[in-house]
Amino acid sequence: MKVLVTGASGRLGKVVSHHLTKHGLEVLGIDQTPNPSHKPSWIGNLCQTGDLFEACAGAEAIVHLAAIQAPNLAPDSVTFNNNVSSTYNIFKVAADLKIRRVVTASSNAVYGFVYARTFPVPDYLPLDEDHPCRPQDPYGLSKQAGETIAASFALQTGASAVSLRFVGINFDPTFSIIKERMKDPRSRLSGFWSYVDARDAAEACRLALDLAPVGHHIFNIAAPTSSMKEPTDALLKQLLPTVSKKQSGLKGNWSGTDSNKSTRELGFHAEHLWEKYLTP
Repeated sequence: MKVLVTGASGRLGKVVSHHLTKHGLEVLGIDQTPNPSHKPSWIGNLCQTGDLFEACAGAEAIVHLAAIQAPNLAPDSVTFNNNVSSTYNIFKVAADLKIRRVVTASSNAVYGFVYARTFPVPDYLPLDEDHPCRPQDPYGLSKQAGETIAASFALQTGASAVSLRFVGINFDPTFSIIKERMKDPRSRLSGFWSYVDARDAAEACRLALDLAPVGHHIFNIAAPTSSMKEPTDALLKQLLPTVSKKQSGLKGNWSGTDSNKSTRELGFHAEHLWEKYLTP
């Protein structure tokens, strides 16, 4: 399978490109900046379709990772317009070229907690794909719009579109950043202590390319445990005492984001957990 990876020069893009190549896929990367470590690669502006039509020639699938990755990295309107325009263009080109599989990086920011200007209380925890999305920031809004575009593409074409709602991605193989964050559980409250390692995020992209059926599908992608040592019930009692648990039987440091759907439908299992790398 020939796969175009957008944002291939970014931190996640490099990991995904390497992972897909390792599993036998033919990967072409595209980004605004070159990636000397990966060839072939294409330099292009995703907000213009000309580069995309050329880069996608012969491609059978697209993994769309390119984006302004958080609010406050650019003016709000630039963040929203860039992310939505590039996502629309990806799906427009895919439809015109009859590319049948597109996987996009969405985010848990769509739920409206991570970058909230006024922090709301979740309806329940852990967050599953059915929890209402109420983003307040331009990045979360752009990801919500991207999911709507993906659904429209799948409806129009009868193809497969997958939106992976990644939580905070860990790029540190030593997990030392996780160890540092453990000192202040309140600092990670907005993500409800969820995380996923970049290597597991890359595997989720591969599984989505291989296994996702026709239509638009949304999956949370997170480790099953939190980034904290303390039991999650204790943290909730201290910091969010009014929030109810949707699932019974959760014990220990369970994650605030539920990835059971991705396990059932994609076969996703996070392998790189801090418990395997750090001494408790």
